[in-house]
Amino acid sequence: MNQRENFFAMIEGKKPEFIPNIMEVYKICIGGADRADQPTIGGVDVFGVNWILTKEGEMPEPNKFMFEDIADWKDYVKFPDVDTLGIEEAAKMELAGVNRDEVIINVYSPSGLFERLAAFMGFENTLCSLVEDPDSCREFFEAFADYKIACMNRFIDAYQPDVITYLDDLATANGLFMSPKVYREVIKPAHRRIIEAVTSRGVVFCQHTCGKCGKIVEDYVEMGAKIWSSAQISNDLEAIMEKYQGQLIVEGGWDSSGPASYIGASTEEVVAETIRCARQYGKYGNFILFPTLLNENGNSLFVGDSRLGPMIGAWHQVDKL
Repeated sequence: MNQRENFFAMIEGKKPEFIPNIMEVYKICIGGADRADQPTIGGVDVFGVNWILTKEGEMPEPNKFMFEDIADWKDYVKFPDVDTLGIEEAAKMELAGVNRDEVIINVYSPSGLFERLAAFMGFENTLCSLVEDPDSCREFFEAFADYKIACMNRFIDAYQPDVITYLDDLATANGLFMSPKVYREVIKPAHRRIIEAVTSRGVVFCQHTCGKCGKIVEDYVEMGAKIWSSAQISNDLEAIMEKYQGQLIVEGGWDSSGPASYIGASTEEVVAETIRCARQYGKYGNFILFPTLLNENGNSLFVGDSRLGPMIGAWHQVDKL
């Protein structure tokens, strides 16, 4: 099997021939999101939020809020015309020379419902709003879901992807930002519409949520997500893989808080963590390795790193099931 064939065997609940890793199974496309959601190299996005680029990643400019009362969101949030974003041009550039018969086209859609509200009004105001004014929050999430769905439909038209990865970090290393009840009552209805819009067009939906979010993984599966991405070891990954075997692929496994994720991690530490992931999680047959490897320039998967070669080499020594 090649990477593509092996991936779809997993999606169909069959036993794969080998354990994939995101460095080889995907062609990750971020150009459309760069125009529709947030700029990958920092700067002001289409909504007017200024993103600051650091070696750990991007973040909205601290303490610069668009509004502080969720009830006022309509006065400040202006949705761009999807026709003006240039998504088709981005797709043409990113897909040049890509062999679709070999790899999986995975289009990223960052700044999900919760993350976008936090980008507009800060985490503290967002978390308070979920409890103090859930009706206004629901209204915002439904409106923003409409925008996300319009963008994702344009992504599907332009890229013809196999997978769309929707990024919305709803948890810390210790637990969810909000209770499962609040998630289900305030965010989930709009989230469900996003998932249904993607899956109704025959595209695999991947839910990216970092942190300890195991309490709502069942919701992701119930709504139709086939992959849970950046799954971190603060969750009981083995129990989740066993419970949802044939239904959900767990993409992650890397100890993102441990020594192998430190900027100065040695090649030996990176290789050791790679082998641990393969041996501990690969046996379940619904696992994709997603390493968190940083250097002074940022995420190694996008900026390059001399440790990637030894990592992939070690992976191939132990990736057979």
